[in-house]
Amino acid sequence: MSDDTQGQIQKWQQLKQQAIDGDLRMEEGIGEALRGACADYILKLDDLKAKAKQLEHLSGYGGLPSALHLRDKFQAKAVAGRADDPDDSAVKRLEKHIEIAQLMHDTYAAAIGQLQNTDQAVGSNVTTAGEGIR
Repeated sequence: MSDDTQGQIQKWQQLKQQAIDGDLRMEEGIGEALRGACADYILKLDDLKAKAKQLEHLSGYGGLPSALHLRDKFQAKAVAGRADDPDDSAVKRLEKHIEIAQLMHDTYAAAIGQLQNTDQAVGSNVTTAGEGIR
């Protein structure tokens, strides 16, 4: 693709791995808010994708060859892409953005999980240390 969606996918894959490894952490409230925003965004993108798929069969262009050619171009741009670039369609681009948003959602979940694990470990250590004081 001519845009930078592939670069964004790679970047979010790296960030997700950093979150899984515990190198990227965030507070639970922030992470939950970001995850919620991503989930809402994914729903909106899914809705747009469904609407774009409905453009696969257009009508009302008449019978002129130029009108039929234009209709075919619009249908391809919505769903099928070009012969030389099948990814050049609204549906494929929306799928890439959904993939990025899902990676973002998963990254925030992992970052929260690492933070929660760290907090639980610290809490356990404090409890254990506190029991020895009695």
